[in-house]
Amino acid sequence: MITLVLGGVRSGKSEVAEALAGAGPVTYVATAGRPDGDADFAARIERHRRRRPGHWATVEEPHDLPGALARTDGTVLVDALGMWVANAMGTPAGGPDVDALITALRDRHADVVIVSEEVGLGVHPPTAAGRRFADLLGEVNRRVAEVADRCLLVVAGRVIELPAGAGPLAAPDEAGGPVDPDRPRDAASGLRSAVGFLTIFGGSAPPSGATYGWLPVVGAALGLLLGLLWAAADELFGPLAGAALVVAADLVLTGALHFDGLVDSADGLLPHLPPERRLAVMAEPGVGAFGVAAGAVSLILRTAALATIAAEGGANPLLLAALWWVGRASMAAAAAVLPYARRTGLATAFLASSAGRAARIASAAAIVVVAAALGAVSAPSLVAIPVAAAGAAGVHVLARRRIGGYTGDTLGAGGVLAETAGLLAGAVVA
Repeated sequence: MITLVLGGVRSGKSEVAEALAGAGPVTYVATAGRPDGDADFAARIERHRRRRPGHWATVEEPHDLPGALARTDGTVLVDALGMWVANAMGTPAGGPDVDALITALRDRHADVVIVSEEVGLGVHPPTAAGRRFADLLGEVNRRVAEVADRCLLVVAGRVIELPAGAGPLAAPDEAGGPVDPDRPRDAASGLRSAVGFLTIFGGSAPPSGATYGWLPVVGAALGLLLGLLWAAADELFGPLAGAALVVAADLVLTGALHFDGLVDSADGLLPHLPPERRLAVMAEPGVGAFGVAAGAVSLILRTAALATIAAEGGANPLLLAALWWVGRASMAAAAAVLPYARRTGLATAFLASSAGRAARIASAAAIVVVAAALGAVSAPSLVAIPVAAAGAAGVHVLARRRIGGYTGDTLGAGGVLAETAGLLAGAVVA
């Protein structure tokens, strides 16, 4: 997935791009090069360096950006196109090789997050060289936006989702009218990013506004996969060992993303802290006592509930599909109705203008999955599904009261608590 992050000077565009790149291995491609005698510029570069995770790799490439993209594997964050254009103006070619850049972006199989200055938000250049720079950068931005899967504009730290790919003015449909934004390309991109966001499959695709409509669908598929593993493990190893294997497999398949959200949310929401301190605690890499306790209790309860259900009535794959659907549907619902509690962050993607389309997709998925679950799963689901929904709602109500809205961590915590509460309810019925 290609994500273009545009913004003016000091708009917060780099922070947004860094959050989108994710916490995993990232190669940071710096186009500025090394400052020569410019103390202010050197200080800016140092601030950027201190803000990045220590495990990120850094590549300094002020000129051959297409080559840097071709030589690197995994997720790449390019910061920024403006410096690349400025550096290219001093070469014999007199400007950047935009065609080579577009080819390099299209040929990559991993995610790229690109930062660029939106020239329309800057001061009007008074010189011929300044006007040429603005023209070149504007052209580069337009070309990259045409191939991007996602395009964001950051203004005063606030993220605005822009149409990505060939826009209405650039690509009329077969009848000569504007391109419909609900085309399958956007739907496929939303599904791919949902898979990449919720699981270890599909690459680390950053979420977009179309992503969260697919969260329940991916959740149901993940739950069904775990349920089939549960049935096989119960048959081979017995209820307790089979339950432990399913809990471990869930952590592996999700990359422990939601579990990490539960731990961080417990540290931020449960202790007695001032509101402004809660978000800071949730952003810290360490784990506190509340997080350790919540994580341990969650794993124990999930294992015990699965073992009880399997021992009393046998492993039920459709029950897990229904509960994992509820967990992800709670994330979509919270993102649709609650304000975002942070200024920037990965979950800002859910504030996109395509929320209405995503909500329609989520509703359709709800009808299909819940009908199948209630009609075919058995009595435990009749109790487990509403209990799961109530558990998730409790997390989001607490988050609204204590931090003013949702974060990526509280979405994950709500999903885990929904699953756990539903499993406990199923165990009681069984």
